[in-house]
Amino acid sequence: MNNTPHIKILILNWNGIGVIPNCLESVNEISYENYSITVIDNGSVDESINYIKQNFENITIFENNFNYGFSKGYNNYFKHNEDNDTDYYLILNNDTVVDNNLLTQLVNASNYYGHNNIYSPIIKNKDQTIWYSGGKLIKSLGFTWHIGSGSIENHGLIKTKKTQYVSGCCMFIKRKIMTDLGGFNNLFNMYYEDVDFCLRAKKINSDCYVVENTYINHVVSYSSVNNAVLKKYILKLKSLIKFIFLNNNFFIFLISFLFNLILIPFTFSIYILKYIIKK
Repeated sequence: MNNTPHIKILILNWNGIGVIPNCLESVNEISYENYSITVIDNGSVDESINYIKQNFENITIFENNFNYGFSKGYNNYFKHNEDNDTDYYLILNNDTVVDNNLLTQLVNASNYYGHNNIYSPIIKNKDQTIWYSGGKLIKSLGFTWHIGSGSIENHGLIKTKKTQYVSGCCMFIKRKIMTDLGGFNNLFNMYYEDVDFCLRAKKINSDCYVVENTYINHVVSYSSVNNAVLKKYILKLKSLIKFIFLNNNFFIFLISFLFNLILIPFTFSIYILKYIIKK
């Protein structure tokens, strides 16, 4: 493997004028030598695409004709672009700000732990608390949670480690693995597409790692900030049901489906509470 493999940063955007300028400024400052940036736009109707064209001549824009969501948005790009000159993809949210050593650290981790794995930095909230430093999953119930969420890291204490899944917020992966798996599962419009992808990758012997001393900041769920909270909850519930169905036998699916139905009043209340706290 080349010591400086070519990395293509893919940033999905939908009406991101409030966040994408900071994101693109940060990725433009990355110290790694051999990388390029493509923004995949999901039919934005704000000024974000005009802003990119006017201020970032080095950035390529791939325009979808409407909002396909996460999986189809990326997959439509993969369908029309082979990227044979690209060794790795960095899947990145438009509401992130990255450290300038991000790609160097991820390449170093890939060189050490294996090129066929999937890697993530430690992801922090705006207030510098942890948003993601690894993921846990109970597959039979579709329950997922982020390790260390809301905590404050004592710098350097989080070490590189295997984890059950990597968040789609920032995912470093070989192009060949993305191609071999056919991209993300189009059944998932939003939520669980990353967990499903990592489980499918595991079947071809690709593990997931979170990488020490590698950071990005994340403005949580900016792309859906103007959506009604009920709509977001329903999207998440639909994806949960699809995930359980696809990744378990029918008996477990049925039991889990009924269990999650019983939990709806509780989980929706928690969802509303988190939304109020964020506001």
